[in-house]
Amino acid sequence: MRHPSLRCPRCGRTTMRINQVENALSRTTRGINDKAVYVCSPCGTDEGLQDFFDEGATPQSEWPVEHLKYALQIQEYATNLQGAKIKETEMENNK
Repeated sequence: MRHPSLRCPRCGRTTMRINQVENALSRTTRGINDKAVYVCSPCGTDEGLQDFFDEGATPQSEWPVEHLKYALQIQEYATNLQGAKIKETEMENNK
């Protein structure tokens, strides 16, 4: 079991990295006087997509979220990225 302090405040899953700065800075904490709140990478990506396509990220008052709004797009991106890395490795091995 992972340490409870590694629980993401946005989604509630234990997906945070031990080194805090390796996580995503929540887009809900971008004001000058806001205290920095870090979320897991998938939540950071979800907030970025919400910020771009919607009218901003889910506010902290609505946390924890039940699901990531753009979960399918995030998974598709991760799959494509992994496939590209495999293809690149195969091309390097065939040189």
